[in-house]
Amino acid sequence: MDREEPAGMKIGIAAIQCRIADFGSTERLVSTAEGIQVLLLPEYFSLVGLNLIEESRKGFEFIERLSREYDCIIAGNGLEKRDGRAYNSLYVFDSGELIGVQEKLHPTKVERNMGVCSGSRLKVFDVRGVKFASLVCADILYPEICRVAGLKGADIVFNPVVSFKKSEFPAQNLRSCIYFTRSFDNAYAVVKAGGIGRTFTGTETAGRSLISTFKGIAASYTSEDTEELVWAEVDVSLIREYRRANYSLHDRNIDAYSELLRP
Repeated sequence: MDREEPAGMKIGIAAIQCRIADFGSTERLVSTAEGIQVLLLPEYFSLVGLNLIEESRKGFEFIERLSREYDCIIAGNGLEKRDGRAYNSLYVFDSGELIGVQEKLHPTKVERNMGVCSGSRLKVFDVRGVKFASLVCADILYPEICRVAGLKGADIVFNPVVSFKKSEFPAQNLRSCIYFTRSFDNAYAVVKAGGIGRTFTGTETAGRSLISTFKGIAASYTSEDTEELVWAEVDVSLIREYRRANYSLHDRNIDAYSELLRP
């Protein structure tokens, strides 16, 4: 994997649609990602359900090693405890160096019942001249925090997910529209990585990985039930040009949003 930035700020990014809790599946896919600089794993990719904190720690160590050995940027998340509080945290490594941690800002009801706490703010990490932000799973469903990532100048947004086979949400076949809309409104690419198999709670999952830009869906899964490397080359220079042209990021009537701050 080439560490140098390609001309024109083009960068290869990929969603690793691996089997949950199967490091062999993950590494097989990573090993095929030749020429791709940025890789994202599914939410809770390492968890079996016996000891979530320990399984998460092993998962972080695993992707640290992959990042170092393949000389690339890899992001993956799990549960961690800090100061007596539990968080669903995405760790981002660059060539084995930890360069950022983003806590999930909107834990689900299941997570809250497990004691998982909310993160307090969305962060942006500058890596190899590219600005990354992370919206962990359900965070992508909240338009306001997605806009914050755009206002902070994110070029690429990580979205590791658990995508359930059965969902109460309507319009399953139009779900990719959410991702295009986020990219179009906020001027960044989104890489969504989902895993296959079952979560640590026993719920069956589907892959549904994709990459979106302001132009549309740049890459998408071919099957939601198989291991797959979903990747695209993204031109960061074009994203930044579009950000300058997208006046909705700059010409906002901020006073009109005061109601969002009320309970």
